[in-house]
Amino acid sequence: MTYQAKLYNLPDDGVWPGDEHSSPYIFSEKISVSVDVALATSRPLLISGPPGCGKTTLAYAIAAMQQWSFLKHTFTSRSRLEDLTADIDQLKRLHDAHAVSATGKTLLDEWAYQKPGAFWWAFNPATAAALGVSHDQINPLIKERRIKAPKYPGIKGKANGVVVLLDEIDKAEPDLPNDLLEPLDAKSFTTTLGKEIIAPEDRQVLVMITTNGERELPPAFLRRCVSLDLQKEDMNLLSIAQQHCADQGSDALFQAVANKFDHVYLDAEEQDRRPPGTSEYLDAVNTCIRFGITPEHEIWERVEKATLIKEPENNGSQ
Repeated sequence: MTYQAKLYNLPDDGVWPGDEHSSPYIFSEKISVSVDVALATSRPLLISGPPGCGKTTLAYAIAAMQQWSFLKHTFTSRSRLEDLTADIDQLKRLHDAHAVSATGKTLLDEWAYQKPGAFWWAFNPATAAALGVSHDQINPLIKERRIKAPKYPGIKGKANGVVVLLDEIDKAEPDLPNDLLEPLDAKSFTTTLGKEIIAPEDRQVLVMITTNGERELPPAFLRRCVSLDLQKEDMNLLSIAQQHCADQGSDALFQAVANKFDHVYLDAEEQDRRPPGTSEYLDAVNTCIRFGITPEHEIWERVEKATLIKEPENNGSQ
C-alpha cells in the first residue's frame, strides 16, 4: 500500500499488529483513506459489508493506534436514543423511595438517577463520571477501557479522544438512525432533565457505525456519514494468515485454504446463505495446522463443513 495516513497513526506497512484484546488488522488503501476522510470531516464512518469482514475489529484498531478510549454499543430491536444519551434509573429511584419512606430520609435529587449512555461517556466523560455511576451499572452493552497501544517509533498517542462503535445499526427500529443525527452532528445532546451535555472543543470523537445491510437506512442518515463498503475482495486472506500464522503454516497452505474459501463463499452467495468471513478462514487454517493436513486430505470435507459452511446438512429427515 502506498497511501500514508494523514490524521491517524497508521504504521508504514499498513498493519496494526494487534494486542492482548484483538488480532492484527490489515489496512487496505480503501480503508485507510475512508478513516482519514471521516476524521477530516468529523463525520461518522458507516461501515457496511457481510459478517466477518472486519468491521468491528477496525474500530478497535483505530482506538488502539490513537491511544484513545474505546466505547461499544450494540443495537437491538429495543434500542432507544436514551440508551446512547441518558436515561433515568427508575428501578433505583423506586428502591430509594421505599427506603426513604421507611427511614424518613430525603430522596436524592433527580439528577442522581441519570444513567449516562455511550454518547455521554464519549462527549463529556468528566460529567458522566461525576454522577458516581459505575460502568457496570450503566449498560452491559457499553464497554470503555483505556487502550494500551504498541509504541511505534516517532508516534505520539493522543489521550483526549474516543472511538465510539455503534454496532449493527440495521437491527434498530427504522426511526432510530434519524434520531442520532443531532447528537452526531453537534457532538452534544440534552438530557431528559434539560441539561445539555457538550463535548469540549479539544475532545476528539470518531463514531464508527456498522451495518450488515439487513435493512435500508434513511437517506438523511446516509448523507451524514462517510461510507466504507467492505466486501470479499477486501479480505486479503493470504496476508491475514501470514500475520496470524506465519510461524506455523506455509504460504502454500494459506493459499490452498483461501481457494477453498472462495468456492464456499461463491456457493453461499448463489444459495442466499451467510458467507464465511475472515474468522472462519482462520479457523480452517488453524485446524489444518493442528491436524497436520492440507485441503487435499480425506477429512477436509468435514473440516470445511465445520469451519467454513456451518450449515445443517439436509439429509431428508424432518
